[in-house]
Amino acid sequence: MNPFTLFRKFVRKNEFIWWTQIAVFTAGVTVLHYSVSVEEWLYHLIFMQLYFIPILIGAFRFGVRGGLGASIVVSLIYLPHIFLQMGETLESIFLQLLQIGIYNIIGYLTGLKAQREKEENLRYQRANEDLQTALQKIRNQSERLSDLEEQLRINDRLAIIGELTASLAHEVRNPLGSIRGAAEILKEKLPQENTNSEIFSILIQDTDRLSGVVENYLSFSRRHDKQKTEFDIREIIANSEMLIKSAARKQNIKYYCYYPEEPVLIHANPIELQQVLANLILNALQAMENGGILEISCRVEQSEEHTEVVRLEIKDTGAGIDSDKLQNVFEPFYTTKKDGTGLGLAIVRRICEENNWNISVESEKNKGTKFTLQLPVK
Repeated sequence: MNPFTLFRKFVRKNEFIWWTQIAVFTAGVTVLHYSVSVEEWLYHLIFMQLYFIPILIGAFRFGVRGGLGASIVVSLIYLPHIFLQMGETLESIFLQLLQIGIYNIIGYLTGLKAQREKEENLRYQRANEDLQTALQKIRNQSERLSDLEEQLRINDRLAIIGELTASLAHEVRNPLGSIRGAAEILKEKLPQENTNSEIFSILIQDTDRLSGVVENYLSFSRRHDKQKTEFDIREIIANSEMLIKSAARKQNIKYYCYYPEEPVLIHANPIELQQVLANLILNALQAMENGGILEISCRVEQSEEHTEVVRLEIKDTGAGIDSDKLQNVFEPFYTTKKDGTGLGLAIVRRICEENNWNISVESEKNKGTKFTLQLPVK
């Protein structure tokens, strides 16, 4: 808040005090007028000029109502003093009546001038506030433009990746399948006790890993069939359990799935939801290399807009994510894993944005991570 606004509030709160001061000063001058002998004309002349002080104070503080109000009060108080001086000449009386007229003229004109200056200051103040508001809007728009420019740069990169992955599918995917098939055939022909069979197992494993990397890039660049249907979300969770069982057994992970007994119907693309859930589950499993607990829960609840939504949570007790890195987990190519591509969660966010699903993440270092997905109920 600027100083002028504070001053106006101070004056408003202390208006009674100012009027009291004007009244006290006027009363003091009046007492002097009526207590000093009329023969002391020089003193009365000085007292008459002193009346200008409360009039000017009223005008400067309260505008026309202050200046003219004070001058009228002074006039009414001083008028009896004129007519009580029966010995005065007509010229003297006329001059004193003229003085009363001057009181009111000065009170009105000075109050009008002060009032207009205050109104002008208020206009300047409002204009300044409007300029500050407009400036803040410009700053906000500038920040949004910067975000859009950054998003455009990312989209350009993604467009290039899309073009590259189209040829990558033909140039890499098919040879990888051939290599894997040949390795499996050779492994089957070797005796079980042959130590070289382990080499083929490693070859098959690494070929699968490389195929997974290629598939990640393909999944991120392609646009899935947007045909939507009505389905029970519990079936998607049940299918995802198949993904968990083998890894959970190898990594000493306990997993629990909680969902309602009644069907939970949503209208969406089941393949996309399966992909989102699979990515989040794989992230959770990879975060618990030395064991832990994985919980998948599903329930129907009321949203902030008082509509029914499905709340799907995937919670692990893994390594967690640093708070300063949490905001970047959905960015393309950002990863904290040694062999990660940084596309898993980017795919998740892209699918959620395209379907108007709400996804959020909470995490604490060395305590675990929880992803929350909200979908509208059919």
